Amino acid sequence: MAQQPPLRSVDGQWFWDGSQWQSLVSGDGQSVWSGRSWDPIPPGFTRSSAPPPPGTALQPVPPPQPAAPSPPAGEPRPSWLPADQPWPPPVQTASPVGPPPPAPIDWAARREAAFGPMTSSGVRYAGFWIRFLAIFIDGLIVGIPLTILFFVLSGGAVNAALANPSNGSPQAFSSTPNNGLELVVQFLYFSYFWSSGSTPGMRIFGLRVVDASGQGSIGFGRAALRFLGYLVSASCCAIGLIWAAFDSRKRGWHDRIANTVVIYR
Repeated sequence: MAQQPPLRSVDGQWFWDGSQWQSLVSGDGQSVWSGRSWDPIPPGFTRSSAPPPPGTALQPVPPPQPAAPSPPAGEPRPSWLPADQPWPPPVQTASPVGPPPPAPIDWAARREAAFGPMTSSGVRYAGFWIRFLAIFIDGLIVGIPLTILFFVLSGGAVNAALANPSNGSPQAFSSTPNNGLELVVQFLYFSYFWSSGSTPGMRIFGLRVVDASGQGSIGFGRAALRFLGYLVSASCCAIGLIWAAFDSRKRGWHDRIANTVVIYR
């Protein structure tokens, strides 16, 4: 015959273990077994005596669970902790490892890409974009005064042509002299400032044109040669200028022609 499960009395204070009644009230009379945990004795609780042998009024109950573990030495069980909670608390396992953090940003590589590499001697070559900004500023310095000058000259030529129609049309003032004057002004501007080290646009960013060895100014003659090389570099779809973005020393064709480099001061 299959063994019958333990039975509990109607008042819940006793359970039948198969041979006799066992009390569900603790020995100190402070708690009672509810079937899942030891609960404090409620107010007005009266301890009953063992009931008669099992009958139809009994219901199955699970056996009592082991008592809560004893608190560690020197650490009493908190009074607010429910009786069904273990003490000491179980050790919390680490949460599952999430995705790895992103790799740190290589600021040195980004600086080198933007401003050029730094040699072991501490010389830092100017990169493509910083040189582009410098030449753009120089273009404004040269271009704005020339534009105003050309506008004044062209206006005077138009007025003269209108006053003397027999001398030619208002378009007699050709743009060819203007282009020639602009080229001469640019030649003198860049040759002079490069020979002294840097143009006004380069000085804003702390750049300097020096000999390929990294020291000394280049003089007016090599500066003029560098300007002619600049015209060649720009005329070939600007490939000679873009070359500086990929050169190890950030040199364009005009730098190679004049044997120069652009560095930070």
